Amino acid sequence: MKKKISIILLFLIIFTNHTKAEDGYYAGAFLRMGLGARANAMGSAFTGLAEGAEASHYNPAGIPMLETRQVNLSYRFLSLDRNFNYIGFATGISPKVDEETGEKALKGGLAISWIHAGVGNIDGRDFAGNHYQDFSNAENAFALSFGVMPTNFLSIGFTAQVLYNRFPNMGDKDATISDTGLGLDLGVMVKPLPYLTVGLTVKNINAKYSWKTDKLWEKDIDKVDRFPQTFRGGFALRYPFPWLLLAMDIEKNDLQDLKYFVGTEAKLMEKFYLRGGLNDGSPTFGGGFDFELMSRVTQIQYAFVTKKYDASSEHIFSWVVVF
Repeated sequence: MKKKISIILLFLIIFTNHTKAEDGYYAGAFLRMGLGARANAMGSAFTGLAEGAEASHYNPAGIPMLETRQVNLSYRFLSLDRNFNYIGFATGISPKVDEETGEKALKGGLAISWIHAGVGNIDGRDFAGNHYQDFSNAENAFALSFGVMPTNFLSIGFTAQVLYNRFPNMGDKDATISDTGLGLDLGVMVKPLPYLTVGLTVKNINAKYSWKTDKLWEKDIDKVDRFPQTFRGGFALRYPFPWLLLAMDIEKNDLQDLKYFVGTEAKLMEKFYLRGGLNDGSPTFGGGFDFELMSRVTQIQYAFVTKKYDASSEHIFSWVVVF
């Protein structure tokens, strides 16, 4: 009986037929939730901006534009026993000058990150309605990003990801069902004017899970869940006021219609930031505060994110340290 219920649960989580109602129905939904409080507060309109460590997720072409090293720690408060965490580190690589010729090497940037999403306390019950076990699931993405600037106004980059999805304690033998996949994001950024940047990304190239169920069934059943390959473009504008930032993204993947993302950020009194936006029609708000901690520039960021398809909302906190 326990094995039958576990198999049914696995079907519901992995093998459910997809519909177009929500983005979360497709594989890799945790990678489409957005990273960091700043980007989320701006409605995730971050492809043309791509500043900070989270650029590795939104547009890796933004990494070479970093002038410093940065660490980003982010926690997202979710309902239904779900959790979402992000840790990222990024650094710009300054070009060296050849003493004999005076030529400079290409300016570059490097970033590493870990994204974790999971859910616990999934109530397992038998056909009589009796509780017998709690189930859980965890997804992880371990990413390495690199980018270069061939010219002062052009930047290119990529993010390579190792994807890992795990369902522990399934079936009569408490087997662990898991799979590891690989994904690739490509990005480009152009800065035609000092106050304008334009970005374009292609995300989730070849990203997929290839499930094998030989630990649950006598006959092995293969199932491939492909991540939607996504094309996203956007711009960021600081004009006519340098303290006011406006950004907009447009996204299209191979399973859904166009999506629009709009965001703004205002810098007040050199230390305070107010942010707002629309994430595919859902309002977002937030802010940030700069201060020094142990001689390091630090920013605490917050975002309040509403949801398009339900009444729940999310709170996101990020701690950013600049070296």
